[in-house]
Amino acid sequence: MSFNRALWSILLLGFSFASVVNAQIRSGTITGSVKDVTGAVIAGADVAITHQETNISNNTKTTEAGLFTFPYLQAGRYTVSVNVPGFTPYRETGVSLTTAQTVRIDASLKVGAIESAIEVAAQAAQIQTDTSTVQGAMQADLIAMLPNPAQNPMYYAMLQAGVVPRNLAAATTSLDSFGIGVSGRRQWSALGVNGGRTWTNDIQLDGLPVMGGGYNEASVVPNTEGLQEVRIIANNFSAQYGKGQAVVAMSTKSGTNQFHGQADYRLRNEALNANSNASNANGIARSAFKVNEVGGAVGGPIIKD
Repeated sequence: MSFNRALWSILLLGFSFASVVNAQIRSGTITGSVKDVTGAVIAGADVAITHQETNISNNTKTTEAGLFTFPYLQAGRYTVSVNVPGFTPYRETGVSLTTAQTVRIDASLKVGAIESAIEVAAQAAQIQTDTSTVQGAMQADLIAMLPNPAQNPMYYAMLQAGVVPRNLAAATTSLDSFGIGVSGRRQWSALGVNGGRTWTNDIQLDGLPVMGGGYNEASVVPNTEGLQEVRIIANNFSAQYGKGQAVVAMSTKSGTNQFHGQADYRLRNEALNANSNASNANGIARSAFKVNEVGGAVGGPIIKD
C-alpha cells in the first residue's frame, strides 16, 4: 500500500514539473516599470493586464523598485493599466505578445485628477530589449493570407530570416508533399537555420518536442488553420529549450469571445505547373497530378470572459 502511495506521489510530482516547463516554453512575459514624470519610481502601484480576446485579467503591484512582471501569459493582445492614488491613470492598449517573447512597458504617470487618464496605443512592432535571443515569427493573420499549396506548417518557418529549405521541401507534386508517413513529414521538415544541417533543429508544438526518431523530422503536424504562430528561435536561446541548431516552435490557437470560421477550396493540377527542362528536352509530358481539397472550420467561446 505504501509503495503504491509513493509511486502516485512520484507521478504527480513529475506531471506538475512537466506542466511548469511547458508553461515556460509556450508562454510570454510582460514586464516593466512605473515612474512619475521626474523619473522617481512608484512602489505599490496597481497594475492590471487584460487579454483582449478573452477579457481575462491579472493584477499585481509594483515592487519597492517600481517594477512589475506578468509571466506565463498566452500569446495575444493585451491592455496594460496602471492606477495610483493622486496620479492620472495610465492605460496602454494593443500590446502584442507572442510565444517566448518578453515585452517591456514603462509607464510614466502625471499628478492629476482621477477623471483624466493617459491612454496609449501600442506600436505594432516592438523591440525586445530584455533578452538577447534572436527569433522571428509568422502570426495567424499572415498564415491565413499566404498561399501554402501543400498546407505544410513548416513552410511558414522557411519564410523567416536565416532559414534555408532544401529543394525537396518545396515540392508540391509528389506523394510526399502531403506530409503523410515518415517520408512525407521528413520532406516537410527539410530546412536548415543559419547554415546548420537539415534535420538538426528542435521542433516543438505547444511547448512539447515532436521530433521523430528516424530523421529528427516533425512527427506531429498541426492543421495550418489552427496555427497561432510559427516561430524560429535561432540564437542565444535559454536552457529551457532542448537540443538543436535552432528551435522551430509551433503554437496552436486558443479560444476567444468571438465566433469565427473559414471555408476553403484548394486545387493542385498539372495543368497549372511548368514542366522541367529535362522532361521538355526528352519529350516527356507532365505527369498527372490532380488534388481537390474542400475544408472549413468554425470556432467560438465556450465560456465568455
